[in-house]
Amino acid sequence: MGRPWAILLLAIVAISRPPVEGKILSQCDAVRELQRAKISRSMMSNWICLMQSESGLDTSRMTGPKTASSYSFGILQINSLKWCTRGRVGGLCNARCEDFMNDDIQDDIACAKKIYNRDGFKAWDGWTKKCKNKPLPNIGNCRRRRRMADIVVAPTGSVPYSGRKSI
Repeated sequence: MGRPWAILLLAIVAISRPPVEGKILSQCDAVRELQRAKISRSMMSNWICLMQSESGLDTSRMTGPKTASSYSFGILQINSLKWCTRGRVGGLCNARCEDFMNDDIQDDIACAKKIYNRDGFKAWDGWTKKCKNKPLPNIGNCRRRRRMADIVVAPTGSVPYSGRKSI
């Protein structure tokens, strides 16, 4: 009698829980997201290393419980103890923690910038253990894609103009 109830309970929980739409980003996809968020190129390798060490570039990662029954969320493992609130908007980033677990990481980056501005990269154990004073990821192969609007079609036989001045 107990087993059918357990199966029914599991089915109800599985159906009632909204799916998290996350994905594991490639290094270059993460670079593009950081560029969109206006992270300086000189700091980009540190941010990529942070994402790799904290979540393996997995946007839907959740870990915990940690200190004071807190959990960490998303690609940057933003912690619910101080920065966000589970189930509702709150914390120093004024965010719902679960919103950091989808494939749109712009809100994660915005909150992480607040964390960085307050505490630096040392706020993340993963960065301290795996990135600080260690070789950082090479992002040189992640070239910024030029938009078609930036390229002016040149007459036949000449070089296309990229919209940038050459020095």
